[in-house]
Amino acid sequence: MKLDGKVSLISACGRGIGKEVALTLARQGSNLVINSFSEKNTQALAKELEVLGVKVVAVAGDITKSAVILEMVAAAIDAFGKIDILVNNVGGGDDAGHDIDDKDNPLAKAEAMWDGSYAHSLKAPVLMCEAVLPHFIEKKSGKIINMSSLAGRPGMPHIDMVPIPAFYHSMKAGLIRYTQLLADQVGPHNINVNAICPGIIYTDGWVQLAEGMVKHHPRYKGEDPREWFLGVAKGRYAGEGMPQTPMRREQTTEDIAEAVLFLASDAAANITGQTLNIDGGMVKD
Repeated sequence: MKLDGKVSLISACGRGIGKEVALTLARQGSNLVINSFSEKNTQALAKELEVLGVKVVAVAGDITKSAVILEMVAAAIDAFGKIDILVNNVGGGDDAGHDIDDKDNPLAKAEAMWDGSYAHSLKAPVLMCEAVLPHFIEKKSGKIINMSSLAGRPGMPHIDMVPIPAFYHSMKAGLIRYTQLLADQVGPHNINVNAICPGIIYTDGWVQLAEGMVKHHPRYKGEDPREWFLGVAKGRYAGEGMPQTPMRREQTTEDIAEAVLFLASDAAANITGQTLNIDGGMVKD
């Protein structure tokens, strides 16, 4: 699944899944326009990618801002004259509003949480698509891969031990539906639009969650955070509020990156409007 000569835009790829996606596409020959909020992380990844022999343009900044999105797209056209692949890896925004305690406005905290999640998990991917689509339509080809979440799937079980906020479920579900509708609209232009829902992976969000669980939850207090996470990933806590995972193996960033590579390649030419769960069988629909 070589991508020689292709140009990929990847948002929020300074670490974790996004970084692995960038490395995987680069190893297959794709030139890249990369973004993350951190200037340090963006530049460090650019140097790592250039070692692989591809051309890289780095655009640091908050991808929820339209100015950064437009800068990223313009940088791609200026440097390479085209865009072939868009990977919307940005997501989250869950921390917004947690520390708000406004006695004059009892809605302030909820408003900030919902606005933050919307900006990262839905608005930013939609605006990225809107910015890239004119270029895809003009050349009558393009691949869009939106990074959603199992939280957006109807089959995601309610996890009492690890409550996932309603705003996160809602935005990720919205991104899946947007993916389906956009695929219908742009399919006649030979543009593929798909989504991926990763399983649980020991990236920053789950590290923080694991550390919090073994510190505060009476059932798991004192456990090693990494071992607790592996227990969740391998289904050790099924029946205790955690879902069962049939494959009984830890998810990795490489698992997700290989799925992105497939959807970005010519091998997936007739696949569009789909949402692919990469989760070891945790969610069945």
